[in-house]
Order: sequence, then C-alpha cells, then structure tokens
Amino acid sequence: MKKTKTLIIASILVTLTLVVALFSGCSGKANYAEADLNFDGLSSAPTQEAMAKAIPVDKSKITLSDLDTTDQNVLDSIEYIIRLANQNIIDCDFFAAGSYGSGVATMTIAGEPIVGSMQTRDIRVFDNNTYYYDSYGLVVDGYILKKNGQRGKDVNEATYTVLAKALNFTERVYSPNNKDFYFSKNGSSDKDSLLKFPDQNAIIYTKPKADKLSYDEYIKKTYSRLDYKGFTTDDYDTEKPITAGLLTYNAETGIYYLEAEINCDDNTLKNSNDSMLANGAINKFRYAKKRIKIEIWECGLIRTYINQNMWEATIILNIKGSSENIYEQWFTYDKSKLDKMNIDQSLKDALMK
Repeated sequence: MKKTKTLIIASILVTLTLVVALFSGCSGKANYAEADLNFDGLSSAPTQEAMAKAIPVDKSKITLSDLDTTDQNVLDSIEYIIRLANQNIIDCDFFAAGSYGSGVATMTIAGEPIVGSMQTRDIRVFDNNTYYYDSYGLVVDGYILKKNGQRGKDVNEATYTVLAKALNFTERVYSPNNKDFYFSKNGSSDKDSLLKFPDQNAIIYTKPKADKLSYDEYIKKTYSRLDYKGFTTDDYDTEKPITAGLLTYNAETGIYYLEAEINCDDNTLKNSNDSMLANGAINKFRYAKKRIKIEIWECGLIRTYINQNMWEATIILNIKGSSENIYEQWFTYDKSKLDKMNIDQSLKDALMK
C-alpha cells in the first residue's frame, strides 16, 4: 500500500497542476530505467537463523489450486499464508527489501483526457531494532490521449518541468531504536536517480531537516494496521477479504506461490481508502481492482510481493480519473549478501542532527 498511496497522491497532484498548465507538441518525456531488483541477494533463501525464528507454513491448513477459484478452502489457505508471512517479517530480527513501483493515471480536464505517469524506487533495512527507509518518485511522462485511444502530443518542456517540481518526491526515515523515527523529505533527485537505484547516493540531502516521530506517530503516518515492518496494511479480519485466487507449491524450491483478488467493496482496503480521502482535494475514491501475487518460503518468510491495482477518483473541480499501478518488492534475510544496501552510518546520523 505504501507505494500505491504515493502514486495515487502524485497522480492527483498531476491533474491539479495540469489544470493551469499549457500544452504543445514539444516533448516532455523523460528517459528512465527499468527497475533492476536483482542485487544484494534479494529473493535468495533465508538464513538458518531467520528460518529458525519464523513460524513455518502448516501444510495441514493448506488447500492448493493451480487455477483461479472461489473455493473457500483455497481462499482461507491464501489468507492464512498472508497473515503468517506478514507476522513473520514483523517479528524477524533482520530483513532488507528493494522495491519498484509505477503508475499511469488518466484524468479528463475540460473534455480532454490527460495521461501522466510516475516511477518510484525504495529500499528498506530493518536490523535488530534499527530501521532505514529511502524512497523517491519521479515523473517520467505526460501526454494527451487521442479520441482513438492512441498517444497524442506530449506536454511541453515547461509543463513537464512544473510537473516534476510539483510531484517528484523523496523520503528518508531512520530509527536507531524502533522507538524514535527521524523523517526527512525533499532531497535532491533527477532522472538519473532511477538509473542509480539502489545506490545510497541516488538521493542527496545536503542539509536534511528531519521531524522526530514516536513509534505510534510513525504507525499512524504510514497507515500501518499492525506494524510498519509488515508488507501489507490490508484488513483480513473482514468477512470476505479475498474473492478469488490460486495457490501452488513447488517442492523442489520450497516456495508457495499465490495470487489473490482482494475485495474492493468491503472494508478490507479501509486503511488505503482512508489515507486517500484524508487528502482535501479528493471528494471520492475507490479501488476498482486489486490483485496481489506473493511468493513465500515454506519457512513462512516472504520472498517477493507484487501489488497490481486500479482506482477511480473524483477530485476538486469535479475532475474524474482512473489509474493503473504496480508495486513489486523483493526481500532478503542475509546480511552477508548486502553491498549496495549497506547504508553508510553518516547518512543515518545526519537525520538526527
């Protein structure tokens, strides 16, 4: 939800900016990189120490299906595995994760459909009550959509610059003790930041000014339901959180793979919806579709997480729009494999000054 939230807010702000911007046939498209999450042993098998602490999957609770189904036994199995893996990562002593997100929003302004898109990157490292989180997002495209559904002219360079200034974001968080959280925004980034990911120098904070938050304040700020370390804030205590899905197991690799359609019509996504509606510019907001894809080791620790969703919104000036987003996250539990994500202590210390 964390990167989905960011993409949604950014897409809405794109619309507001476009209301006052001018368009022409000049190019406004940026060069950007495809995400590379194949670094630092991400998605490699957990260490013996990590596996020993995690609660393994109880195979007696599992009903498998290699096809999408509404069989409640399968859906209950999926829910059980998600809950288990989410709690295991909250309870583990160490994990690191690299993530990639992208979103494309279409808004109709004065009868003309405008398409804007962003990409995001982030890294998370939790190590025995210390936590480091670095995140950024960049506008990568903006254009007018033709009546036939084809791409029209790009926004002009001036408009693109305005969009980038308004929407590009950076966030850096450090906690030395899992009690105090130092949160800073507005670091320096450009299109090369996407190419540098996950290098810790992709974002530069020359004089970081950080807000100090308590654990409870940080939980509230991130709309976390259980703990900020979890990979999901969805509420699986609702009557039917999953409407369809599949669940398979590979005995050779020891990996469970699931896909699930999340219920968008009850309170399963309440935290996500509430976080969006807290934005004063949004009058109406709803998820139209959300599908998750997860790989989980049989020891109960998550390997990869993919969240694909579509939303619909009405904002001020009665502007309506929709968006498609994807967020992909890979995990590792092995410190010895860390290189690019072995964050310099000076970056953390700078936030506490």
